[in-house]
Amino acid sequence: MSLKPYLVHHLLEESAHRFPHRIAVKDRGKSISFRSLFEDAVKMKDLLLECGLGAGERVGILLEKSIEQLVVMYACSMAGAVFVFINPVLKKKQIEYIAMDCGIRLLVTSSKLYRKSGICVNGRIVYMDRPEPGEDAVSWEERKGAVTGRRSAADRIADDVACLIYTSGSTGMPKGVVVPHRTIVEGAEIVSAYLDITDRDRLISVLPFNFDYGLNQATSACLKGACLVLHRFFLPTDLLKVIEKEEITGFAGMPPIWLKLFNQKFEVRTRYDFRSLRYITNSGGKVPRSVLSRMRSFFPDTKIFLMYGLTEAFRSTYLDPAELDRRPESMGKAIPNVEILVVNSKGELCGPGEPGELVHRGALITRGYWNDPERTAKVFRRNPALGTQQHLNEIVVYSGDLVKKDEEGFLYFISRRDEMIKTSGYRVSPTEIEEALIEIAGIRNAVVFGREVENTEQIVVAVLERDGGCVDEKGLLRECRDRLPPYMVPREVHFEASFPKTANGKIDRSFIKKQYLRVGQEDEAQGT
Repeated sequence: MSLKPYLVHHLLEESAHRFPHRIAVKDRGKSISFRSLFEDAVKMKDLLLECGLGAGERVGILLEKSIEQLVVMYACSMAGAVFVFINPVLKKKQIEYIAMDCGIRLLVTSSKLYRKSGICVNGRIVYMDRPEPGEDAVSWEERKGAVTGRRSAADRIADDVACLIYTSGSTGMPKGVVVPHRTIVEGAEIVSAYLDITDRDRLISVLPFNFDYGLNQATSACLKGACLVLHRFFLPTDLLKVIEKEEITGFAGMPPIWLKLFNQKFEVRTRYDFRSLRYITNSGGKVPRSVLSRMRSFFPDTKIFLMYGLTEAFRSTYLDPAELDRRPESMGKAIPNVEILVVNSKGELCGPGEPGELVHRGALITRGYWNDPERTAKVFRRNPALGTQQHLNEIVVYSGDLVKKDEEGFLYFISRRDEMIKTSGYRVSPTEIEEALIEIAGIRNAVVFGREVENTEQIVVAVLERDGGCVDEKGLLRECRDRLPPYMVPREVHFEASFPKTANGKIDRSFIKKQYLRVGQEDEAQGT
């Protein structure tokens, strides 16, 4: 009798048994069946154990998005180890910090990537390809045929740590979120259930696996026996061609992708057949209403799921596509087996329409931040709804996001709690201003924040990414006055040709904000 999967590699083991010859993953000209993927993972597990890997030790996976990444991930689970995806777009300093912070025992990479990165790590090196003469590294390509797949690993349970997900940007050092097997497996089960994923689906994988959303898509596909089609997103036309050619049924993306596909500058000149595309999901940020409208026109027969999640709790909410016409601004309700609380600054539950912090309760909560007890204590806290029952110790996740609920329980995002702007006696959501700015012709992206001036008053600062047009400050402000109340109109405007991105492809808001706050302070010091 088949047992319910409770470790990450059980997802693959089960599908290899049920769908041995079905294609599990496609990557450009290569493909691999579930059985072959499982067999390769078993052999890789043996190689990792031969290298002295012990239970609970960390394995860094520094590879381009590939079938090999998944082989190593499942092998780590089989070996009882902890996998740590490291995005190759990170800089040398960030990669070395991650390796040092989590104390990696092994680094799995390629000789080309290792040389290109210029990194120096303490762990042993395993190359997926062949090392250069004189390099001290174990080669998977050379050893693959020699390992037997018979080595036994330590037993693990669902509460053991499966991976560390380092959330990273261009500034500061990444923080490692500690994710148990239970969270990954339950995440695959819950998300695949409300998206109705089956073994007939073909999911395009655009997001990196070091991003919880990309990882969840990969494990959901594996759980259900669906085919995962890997794609490196550079040009919108290439993406659309792959969706059509591969008869993709599911597409997970986030706002920077939609803004590239559905901006005023990009024009689709070819007719595509997207009848196979059953659903689209969005997470990683709110989709501006104008962009959502263009998405719906372009994919008229495709269900669009607006979702909300955070790395510390994987997925939290989704909006049923049947509600999209009535509530296009909503992030929906809690996913199955999760409760979303809206809590004010006193720790009390908010009523309808009252802004408060989104608190995630129930399934998919992770364990905290690796080597960071202070930050863990701020985010992973006791359930405020327990009231006087001080001896009970249920942990919930405080998201840092301000939201509100309507009378029917649907949630609406307001802003990050620490990003609200206090100006002219009002508390202003930067998200609301950003959405108005993005609707102006010639603007692709916007980052809005407050800069403190005299007497704790703030002015609204807007940093804008042009969309190939020649919009100027005077014309932009005129448009803003037509669309926004006076206190929301930016007092300071900056233009950029392109915005910096984090390793997950999100706009690096923190870097942009710090850069222009510094510029403002320097201007004030010079009296300009």
